[in-house]
Amino acid sequence: MKLTKLTGILLVSSSLLFQSALQAENFRARIVKVQGEVYVVNSEGDKREPEKKQFLVNSNETVVTSKESRAVIQFEDGAMSVLDEKSSLRVEQSGWLSQLGGKIYYVFRKVIGKKKPKKVRTRFATIGIRGTTFIVDAEEASQQVALQEGKLNLESPGDDYEIHKAVSDTQDFAAFKQQAAQRQQELDDEFSDYKQNIGEEFIEYKKSFDLEANKVVSFNGNRVDENTLDKNWESSFDDFAEFSKDYIDAYKEFEQSSQSDSIN
Repeated sequence: MKLTKLTGILLVSSSLLFQSALQAENFRARIVKVQGEVYVVNSEGDKREPEKKQFLVNSNETVVTSKESRAVIQFEDGAMSVLDEKSSLRVEQSGWLSQLGGKIYYVFRKVIGKKKPKKVRTRFATIGIRGTTFIVDAEEASQQVALQEGKLNLESPGDDYEIHKAVSDTQDFAAFKQQAAQRQQELDDEFSDYKQNIGEEFIEYKKSFDLEANKVVSFNGNRVDENTLDKNWESSFDDFAEFSKDYIDAYKEFEQSSQSDSIN
């Protein structure tokens, strides 16, 4: 694959120095690695190549990757995003992020104490984050959220979600069994009827729901289908992590040292 432009890893000596620089200049993020053609669009619609402003990204600006291009973005709070090709991510004035399209990998530091969880907004969900690694696919033909570690809360922008889960992935039968522990045979018969009636899946209606680690949800209108991460998703996580490896390693090292300092 031939790229029209290739810029290697940019110098970012440490997360702490990076954060201080951003706070001083009132910028929200820095593009720390570029592969191919990447540009930034401001609130007036003006487009620029990132190096013309030292790779800095302000509020109300959108980072866009072209075909066969990628970018790693580091935010002032230490969070990171990796944009796949043909993706766009806007930094909102409120501090939220809006994924306007494409496929993006996110790594967020754990939220401790009274700090508010970070949020990523898409067309199909507002995602509340408390220390996670996940991928959002917001392409036209595919709307999915895959969670590798941590926990997410997904809230519908409109009506309640219709959430479909395999019975084996729910706690529904466990609760049902506990309530009828003294009548085992009757319970088995009831559960057989129960599975037949619901077509071997559990359906619930909620405005928002939590997503656990190693799960993926697919959106089709208000319908949500939850499944376990498969090998294709695991490969996607590995691919994004490999592309941003130097920054992921530095990020995790800084996070661990920060947590150690807070304990001491």
